[in-house]
Amino acid sequence: MINQINAESKLVTLIARIEKTILSTGNNGSNYLILNLVDMSGRVEARLWNSTEKDVEELKTGSIIKIEAATNVYRQQLQLKVNSYEVINEEEFEKHSINIEMFSISAPINVDSNFEKLVEFINSLENEVYKKITLEIIKSYESEFKTFPAAVSIHHNVVGGLFWHSYSLLMGAKSIKEVYKYANVDWELVYCGAVLHDIGKVIEMAGKNAAEYTDEGRLLGHISIGNTFVSNKAIELNLQDNRDVLKLQHVILSSHGKNEYGSPVEPSLIEGVIISSLDALDARIYKINDELEKVEKGAWTGRILSEDGRSYLNHYNKKETK
Repeated sequence: MINQINAESKLVTLIARIEKTILSTGNNGSNYLILNLVDMSGRVEARLWNSTEKDVEELKTGSIIKIEAATNVYRQQLQLKVNSYEVINEEEFEKHSINIEMFSISAPINVDSNFEKLVEFINSLENEVYKKITLEIIKSYESEFKTFPAAVSIHHNVVGGLFWHSYSLLMGAKSIKEVYKYANVDWELVYCGAVLHDIGKVIEMAGKNAAEYTDEGRLLGHISIGNTFVSNKAIELNLQDNRDVLKLQHVILSSHGKNEYGSPVEPSLIEGVIISSLDALDARIYKINDELEKVEKGAWTGRILSEDGRSYLNHYNKKETK
């Protein structure tokens, strides 16, 4: 498994799924392939130097491959140098004692039971507009909401990541209500906005193992898709002239906080500030922690693009404190 590989492993045999293939050219003019590999235990980058047209044709995104590789550390991160590979077709899975579920990372929560808790909580809300629209939408896209990732690479890019991220925002909002009880906040708008802020990703993402975005996602973006969901559902429920619908649309449209971060509008409601702040916090914690887990204690992560290229020190291991 990927999480068993370390710098001392030297030579390894690994079966993994290609999450993404990137064709690049070295300083010497030779082509090479960067393979982002994944199994249920983690991710690792591998490189096939001096790659041929046959390699490019065979090593497609989504393929299951068995590789023989050497390990090395580049910029404090483990990397594999592929010496040989074999593409494993589905009919050969049994021979290798594998199944497709072994090659996806899943959210570390029980999605099904927590989805039931989420539905029960939304049902308990008093605002009928927020409640009806939220429940109707998440039930219409229940399978996608529960299984799709929240992004291709930036954060929560795991099976169930979309639900995990949305549920985390809901739990975060509930936990700070007491702290900010002095503030004039419509917490039910915050709760439903937290659940729906990324719902457009059920259309934007190309499946539960998405390595790419759909055409609709690229052309429209999940924020505008989510806003359309709310608008269409309001019309269907004859609520299109209700001001609460407008507020629910606003917190979705402003969920990235700033125009330059992809929000069509910036928050003009205090609830929008809360949702966009929780959204950014949850995404940042996930990404930084994900990079910290790739390096040993005492080492620095690589530069994280979403953190303006900053690196972070892995100074603490919670497992050692138990």
